[in-house]
Amino acid sequence: MILTLPSRLRLAPKRALAALVLLAACGAAEPPASTTIEAPVFRTSAAPIASSLRGSASDLNGDWLVASAYPGGPVAPGDRVTLKLDASGGGVARIAGKAEARLVAVTSKGRGRFEVGGQPWWLLWTDDDFRTAVIGAPDGAYGWIMNRPGQAGADRNRAAREMLDFNGYDTGALTTAPGG
Repeated sequence: MILTLPSRLRLAPKRALAALVLLAACGAAEPPASTTIEAPVFRTSAAPIASSLRGSASDLNGDWLVASAYPGGPVAPGDRVTLKLDASGGGVARIAGKAEARLVAVTSKGRGRFEVGGQPWWLLWTDDDFRTAVIGAPDGAYGWIMNRPGQAGADRNRAAREMLDFNGYDTGALTTAPGG
């Protein structure tokens, strides 16, 4: 079937093409929104960061309770982290949360720097007696403060927050365990 337009609606070929282009543009769909979800970053990338050279890797051995952590990281407030590291810094970490426990391999990447389950864990600070420690990712994707069970101290937790701040982390974004 061929449709013909009345003479008053007929357009010259160039004008008809221009009209079609305009109509097509009116119906153009907007491009879809990006489906990429960017992970939050809790650290200013321009801030200097350093891992602690205090003690040896084996000083971290034993049980720890996560007092405060950034959302979405490998641990959450209230989780228990148990480390078993040899003198070189290799070994295993057991991370126990409310619903599950998992074992992950630990590899030394230098003093105060570890790869745990494929993620960098940097020891940013610990007190002299290894009762409180701060772990962070150099890219700022996660970090936390952990204490030995029964060893939490307000002064050390305050110092731990100051170390996160010093290393460029947003301490206001930390979530804290009840009683942490």
